[in-house]
Amino acid sequence: MVIYAECGHQGPADVEFCGECGQYLKWDDDGPVAVARQPVALQQVVQPAEPVAPARPPQRQVAEEEVLSPGDLICGRCGKGNAPSRNFCSRCGESLAESQVVKTSWWRRLFGRKPKEHHAGERPGKDGVRRRTGRAGAARRQAGKVIRRAITVALLLSALVYALYQPFRGAINTAATGLWGQVTGVFEAKLNPVRPTKVTANAQSPGHPATLVSDNATNTFWSAPVTPEPALVFTFDHAVDLRQAIVHSGNAADLQSTHRPAKVHLVFSTGKTYDLVLADTPDEQKVPIENSAGATSVELHVVGLHRSLNGTEVAISEIELFEAG
Repeated sequence: MVIYAECGHQGPADVEFCGECGQYLKWDDDGPVAVARQPVALQQVVQPAEPVAPARPPQRQVAEEEVLSPGDLICGRCGKGNAPSRNFCSRCGESLAESQVVKTSWWRRLFGRKPKEHHAGERPGKDGVRRRTGRAGAARRQAGKVIRRAITVALLLSALVYALYQPFRGAINTAATGLWGQVTGVFEAKLNPVRPTKVTANAQSPGHPATLVSDNATNTFWSAPVTPEPALVFTFDHAVDLRQAIVHSGNAADLQSTHRPAKVHLVFSTGKTYDLVLADTPDEQKVPIENSAGATSVELHVVGLHRSLNGTEVAISEIELFEAG
């Protein structure tokens, strides 16, 4: 920091105009010249007819890209970025009273760190040295913009596919449910398997009765025509509080030979209901169950389908049920 001889204000030595009064600072090889002031009595007072504005140096070309920070004041005359504390441009001396302020990105306002406050005499930057990034920094910022835009486009496309394509939505819901179950399972009661004492259906295909849906084997399956609406009935020997189901959809040996359930509507003997949303996969799917406390039976209505290429019937290989221990 130096004291400018022209106005007496204190400031950095690498600027051409004072940030307080806008006075042009005279230079020599060593920095601002300390001009000795003559006694008032010896000075010849000359009052011009009209105030003469101080001559401004010609505008210089910037050798490298200007590095701007949020809050900087952009000079309207030369485009120089100035610290928010300045009143006049450090390059051309133009007033910054109506200058444009560099805005902070919305994501930085939400998640960014607050700028570090420096005490008097403390210089910003690592070890007190302020570094200019130049072209390398500009390249990094440009790459960051490209990456952020790519992520935004990917998120928008994913949201659109989720909203319009039901199989994708079902798979995401199932994955999210499974992940949530794993996270919360540590804090929940232990789940115990519960087997029905009786399994019936309103319709079934020859060789694929309803009992095969609860035989602990995934190489067999229950199947039925899609009209009228196919439904299974599980009956228990005690009141249950079901919390989870493991479902294997379709014919595991030939997935496209039958339709697969996309949505199963549960109706408990207590009158309460719950819906299971299933993905189109032969692998096991863990899905939560709610509203079943006190039920002694449950009806499973297949109300949505993942359509097959060849088959005309819907099939389920296995359904395992679990209750709170």
